[in-house]
Amino acid sequence: MTKKITQQILQHIPIFLLAVFLIAICLLIPHQFKIAANSTSWAWIGIGIAILLAIILGTWLLNKLYKLNKYYVLIAILLLTIVPRLIWIAWIPTEAVSDYYYYNVIASYVADHNSWSTLQDQGILYYAPYFTHILNFSNLLSVVYKIFGNAYLVGQLYNIVITGLTAILLYIVISKRLQRTVAIGATLIFMIWPAYFMYSTLLGTEPTFLLLFVASIYIYMKMEETGFNLFWILSMAAVLVLMNLIRPLAAVILIAFIITALLLQKKRWDTVKKFGLVFIIFLVFTLGQSTINKLVYQIPTANSIVGYNVFIGANEKTGGQWSKEDSDTFWKLYQNPKLTNSEVDKELLNKGIKRYQVMAKNGGLFKHMKNKLVHYSDEGYGYSWNIYSQAPIIWDYSKIILQVSNVFLYLMLVLNFGALILAVCLRKVPMIFLFALFQLGFILSGLLVEVQGRYHIALIIGSSILTAWFLNESWSLLKRKLSRKQEELG
Repeated sequence: MTKKITQQILQHIPIFLLAVFLIAICLLIPHQFKIAANSTSWAWIGIGIAILLAIILGTWLLNKLYKLNKYYVLIAILLLTIVPRLIWIAWIPTEAVSDYYYYNVIASYVADHNSWSTLQDQGILYYAPYFTHILNFSNLLSVVYKIFGNAYLVGQLYNIVITGLTAILLYIVISKRLQRTVAIGATLIFMIWPAYFMYSTLLGTEPTFLLLFVASIYIYMKMEETGFNLFWILSMAAVLVLMNLIRPLAAVILIAFIITALLLQKKRWDTVKKFGLVFIIFLVFTLGQSTINKLVYQIPTANSIVGYNVFIGANEKTGGQWSKEDSDTFWKLYQNPKLTNSEVDKELLNKGIKRYQVMAKNGGLFKHMKNKLVHYSDEGYGYSWNIYSQAPIIWDYSKIILQVSNVFLYLMLVLNFGALILAVCLRKVPMIFLFALFQLGFILSGLLVEVQGRYHIALIIGSSILTAWFLNESWSLLKRKLSRKQEELG
């Protein structure tokens, strides 16, 4: 009995913490809403109702389509994800900028059979040997360019197709875990998420990361079903390692899997063996990444960018975001011939820790975290990166685009909070525990390092699932109450 109570308490702690963060974000993000001063609350309410009705109606229509033929819904999901994005890039052409510029340039040179050492000697790699995710994604992109054509547009099309595949895989995964209606609703929300819709048409790494993320959930479920199966264990390790090469968030996902398995699965020793092996493989590849990179690229690289991220994230003046001063500090260390990339990262990590120590001593840590949470939750990233990527045409539609993006986020936050409350009241916390744990892990890890609005893209998967689950459970409750009333009247 005591053991069962302890398990329930442990399951409810992440739910409570996530609920606190959702409330905090709802209270904080209005300070950074980029909307016109004459926008009224009625406009926001109207947009919110329209979005909610679109999600409900879309879910109902796709459910009807499924009943006609279960394969029709897969075709519909693929087309509804890809076609609107193709129309978007045709209507609003963009250029590769910032990191996306280096993805494109490096991939283009590699696709033309230039060696990595040549690119390094010519200065083309720039800061990529330190920010190794640039090398890794560019390497992947070069393969796409070799096959389909060496052009920026091909990179955009790659991300659009990857987003379509992610939508289909998300539907399949959630169908196995929860009800079909939840799977359809979650997939629809993912497909139409306004900020990510715009962002997924650019040359970012996030579409590939999200595909691997959803794939890892599928593999986790297979590991639940099959016990100690070496194929699925190695598959999980491989996907997590690949995910980490694109965006270093795989550790958050692995920890969520381990905690969920230990709390919810009965065969705990089996869980320890399975995920113990996954953890060891993941750790070996993570710690040996600089050596592996050197073998792949034949140039010295950093083992991680944790130091840089902590250093930037600890900047109290900017609220954990990039600054010219911090950039100059990085370049001074990076261009020091006496320091290796790993030593540069270590030095930046020490500087970042010292910043946090000073903040804690001066009592500014709480305010800093509050500012970081505001920046982390900024839903203007889709619009901003399109503008920054030389697409000024959307400036004319800025008011409505930003309104819809922000209302959509607010609606998701409120419905996610509702999902947590409903799960506790209905005693169905285990059904959503894994997805809530993902959300909590991403938020906590995000507050420790550099923050940007686009960094919360990882939250979209869990948020879509929680929202769809809440709507489905609410409808089921309403139907049961109406049915009971009819019985009483009858």
